[in-house]
Amino acid sequence: MALKIKRKKYKTGIVLSGGGTRGFAHLGVLQALNENGIYPEIISGVSAGAIAGALYCDGKKPHEILNILTKHKIYNYLELRLPTHGLVEMAGFEKKLKDNLEAKSFEDLKLPLMVFAADMNNATLVKFDKGDLVNAVKASSSIPVLFPPVKIGDTLYSDGGIIENFPIEPLENICQEIIGVNVNPIGYEKSLPNLFKLAERTFHIIIRTRIIERKDDCSMFIEPKNLDNYSLMNLSNAKEVYKLGYDEAINVLKEKNKLKK
Repeated sequence: MALKIKRKKYKTGIVLSGGGTRGFAHLGVLQALNENGIYPEIISGVSAGAIAGALYCDGKKPHEILNILTKHKIYNYLELRLPTHGLVEMAGFEKKLKDNLEAKSFEDLKLPLMVFAADMNNATLVKFDKGDLVNAVKASSSIPVLFPPVKIGDTLYSDGGIIENFPIEPLENICQEIIGVNVNPIGYEKSLPNLFKLAERTFHIIIRTRIIERKDDCSMFIEPKNLDNYSLMNLSNAKEVYKLGYDEAINVLKEKNKLKK
């Protein structure tokens, strides 16, 4: 008797890593994929990947999202505050999302989205795919110390990347193909001139091991080169970062097509 193969729910899913303003590379990757007839049907994202994913799943084109997010300088998104739980408040960022997202909840999105945040009370990773969209995205991208945790119910949430910066598992049993995008490559670093650079480098080394372990589980893995030359919190290079994502995706697609022949 022939074995029945269960068809997976989605043809293509995509994982979008965290990475601060390096996340503009996600938009370049999505643009390149779309131009080549590849349209992810579901997104799993964390931090910067959650922001790009929310706007994309809302029906916006990658180049539109780039324009939306670069309309103002970084300080327009942030407000200085007394350092109790965070150095700056994300009030401007929250307003930007509310003003530009048609969807108010995950259920309103045109494509399904999963975003992840770290439950700081219970030290666990939590998936958000239902209910209030803006608060979940804000929680997923709230970098500890820099931004205060986001309170949802009785729980405090911070950037999900501190636990899992490449949330591929939720897609594995529901997608025929998974595209993985990591915007945190690690190249040679000649010097670490200050505490922030040292902390940033340490974080990337820790999460890098996990991503390398999972990259072979992707049908296509895209990691734009030279992104490590760009700061995590600098909007001024957004278009350059977008282009790095676009160019790397085009290169990976060309290589993949060569292998098919």
